[in-house]
Amino acid sequence: MGGDRPRDGTVRRVRIAVLFTAALACAACERRPDPGRLRAALEAGRAAEVAELFLRRPPGDAREWRIAAEAFARTPDLAEEGAELLAPAAERASDPEVVLLAARVAEAADRLGDALRWLESGEKRHPRVTELRIERAKLLARLGRAEEALGLLEPIAGADPRLLNLAGYCALLDGQRAKARALLERSEEEARRRAGRDYAPALYHLGLLAMAEGNRESAIERFRAAAAANPRHLEAHYQWMAVAERLGRSGEAERARRRFGELARARLAQLGALDDEPPEAAPPPPVDRSASVEERRVVEEVRFTRTLPAGAPVTCALLVPAGGRSRFRVTVAGGPERGRVLLDLLPAGAAEGAYWVEQRIETPRAEGTRVDLRFEVLPAGPVRSLLARFGLASAPEGRFAEPRALTPADRRSSDPRPNILLVSLDTLRADRLGAYGWARPTSPAIDRLAAGGVLFERAEAASNWTLPSHYSLFSGLTPAAHGVLPDLGAVRGYLFPDRRLAVRGSGKERMLAEVLEEAGYRTVAVTEDGWVSARFGFDQGFEVYRSARRGGLPFTAEAALAELRFEGANGPWFLFVHTYTTHQPYHAPRRYRTRWADPGHVGFAWPAARVPISDYNRFHTGLFPPAPSDVRAFRDLYDGQVAWADTLVDRLVRWLADNGLLEQTVVAVVSDHGEEIFERGRFDHGETLYEEVTRVPLVLYAPGRLPAGRRVRGPVSLVDLPATLLEFAGAEGRLGQGRSLLPRIEGGAASRPAFAEALAPGGVPLAAVWSGSLKYIRRGEGPAAVEELYDLASDPLEQRNLAQGRPGETARLRALLDRHLAASARVAKELGEGKGEVDEATRERLRSLGYVE
Repeated sequence: MGGDRPRDGTVRRVRIAVLFTAALACAACERRPDPGRLRAALEAGRAAEVAELFLRRPPGDAREWRIAAEAFARTPDLAEEGAELLAPAAERASDPEVVLLAARVAEAADRLGDALRWLESGEKRHPRVTELRIERAKLLARLGRAEEALGLLEPIAGADPRLLNLAGYCALLDGQRAKARALLERSEEEARRRAGRDYAPALYHLGLLAMAEGNRESAIERFRAAAAANPRHLEAHYQWMAVAERLGRSGEAERARRRFGELARARLAQLGALDDEPPEAAPPPPVDRSASVEERRVVEEVRFTRTLPAGAPVTCALLVPAGGRSRFRVTVAGGPERGRVLLDLLPAGAAEGAYWVEQRIETPRAEGTRVDLRFEVLPAGPVRSLLARFGLASAPEGRFAEPRALTPADRRSSDPRPNILLVSLDTLRADRLGAYGWARPTSPAIDRLAAGGVLFERAEAASNWTLPSHYSLFSGLTPAAHGVLPDLGAVRGYLFPDRRLAVRGSGKERMLAEVLEEAGYRTVAVTEDGWVSARFGFDQGFEVYRSARRGGLPFTAEAALAELRFEGANGPWFLFVHTYTTHQPYHAPRRYRTRWADPGHVGFAWPAARVPISDYNRFHTGLFPPAPSDVRAFRDLYDGQVAWADTLVDRLVRWLADNGLLEQTVVAVVSDHGEEIFERGRFDHGETLYEEVTRVPLVLYAPGRLPAGRRVRGPVSLVDLPATLLEFAGAEGRLGQGRSLLPRIEGGAASRPAFAEALAPGGVPLAAVWSGSLKYIRRGEGPAAVEELYDLASDPLEQRNLAQGRPGETARLRALLDRHLAASARVAKELGEGKGEVDEATRERLRSLGYVE
């Protein structure tokens, strides 16, 4: 008998087969739409409806995958969701058209890394499908990897005008102008020889080449000819308009503008981006512990970490969907008990709708043990779990919200130490605020804080993009010391192919929230995820770290107010609030987009539309010159975003004032970096260390603790802000390399040099030092390094490089920077290196911001 028993592996396979058959049978019970009707809906212009249908019920066969790919390719507003849905098919589809369409959807979602991987694997399966290689070359060119793209195209170009044109453009991007001209002229010649072939792309790229060479007359002739050859060539009409504006030919510019406007409007309408008044996300009801459970709002991701008294329970709210279908599980996420299940609940769902319920979680532990909990919502039952795993069932609809430790409510109500509110407005330049001299009323709330507090006139960020700069803001270390400085260019290429990237500190760094928590503060963060995700270590020291990947400023404001209502008078507390409102793309409500921008303006800066971020990316290479009118419009749009971001500060400060807490709170408003808006031909950040990127606002407001209206001159670094806030809290007076700024405010301390580090394109080291009115920038290392020296007192726009004319000052600041980098290297060695895993949800948020491809 024993010999007849199947082995354990066979039993498991049989069980899985039975379970999968049951799952398929359940799926078959739900009637699937007829592919013919879906195809008809696509042709009738109802692509969004088809895409939404597939989001609710994933494709079931090859025909449906093809239709789904086409639907999402025509619905850019759903590009992120579509790329996520299409990923499995793109990686193994037998239909090359599905791979191609999925890659284009990923490109619309700025997931270029994923698109490249899909195209590479598709080429291996379908080596004769040239379109896959062409699409991959286009993506490589967009990522600045033009030499690699050129290497792909030249061997197969032959006499194909389309391939010759693309190869010529890649040569232009790579700086090989002679080769570019030869390839593009040959492309034009071959296209003209063949009846019906479009030679407008070659003419258009020859126009870009003429612009790169400074020959505007030749450029406008080329662009005009390209527009005539192909009346639907959007970029040719735009550049024709742009060059005509620069040459002062208003009549010609207007003719080109009218045609470009017709093409652009039709495209934006197709994308669903035109709006008379965009649907401003109505914020859900605020979270309040005194509110009924029906008023609770969901937080997208909550990681709960806290040192608890012995046996202290945790409470949270569960959103139980109608009809059930959700399983709630809480497990220990770290420490020796990692994986231990504390809650595994399958509540019954009400037939009439979803409902909230309180849940108490017991955490029996020794006194003072730190608890790290993971909250998960799973599909109910093994069949539905299997369906979800294979994409045959929708995701569970249940949610967790508001984990809190149940500790005595009056534990710190008599503590005299101040609360601390730190607001980070991502990508905010100091020079666009009224308090810093901007003529427009972009920032009334921040201006009021500056008038009643302290403004630092020359606050400098520690780096030029979000991740390293915020890590400095929390650790008090410059990027050279904490090491959280990945090559942004590499990040924009193959996006974390192994799901890991050296972007997280070692864990040995002392973080601001960590020190405050140890000092008895309640520590809470409300962020908009992306590069400020807990995955990168920013949750270190926070009891509650809330990351909202959707909803933008309205959601963030309500979440922050909810935390204030809960913490209230039970101070002292530390609340960190972060928003990407002033970051590309500019999708503020229309009343902000048109506050200074002309509502009727026509260009890629289109105030009457929610322009996709892919259109902003056109300007990142420096080879797509903007029309002068577009430069003004983009700057006007930016000011509108600043005004919208200011409302977040206004709401938080007003709530504190209305509830009698403003006098007991230190408010700090800051940014992590600024933005180049074509001052040097680019519309981006992350590649230079000029003032438009590094000079950021820093305003401190603390009634009774700081003088009103004080302005601190001379450079200061954001690395010093953590130590400053700790001194307010009566904790350590320094953190990392930072020093408290309070002596500077009181006038009793001399100015210290400020430093910043970054990586230029290609991973080239980039560093800067500020000393007095002088600023020194170095790109590269050793004898080949490029040095710049500016006197910001007489040249605030950094137009006159003094490095050769003032060799003594250049040598002094070079030596100062070298000493700083050597000291930082010693700190980095002591701390060691760390890595952070990047989950798909975090990657998705980064894509929506245009950081990650």
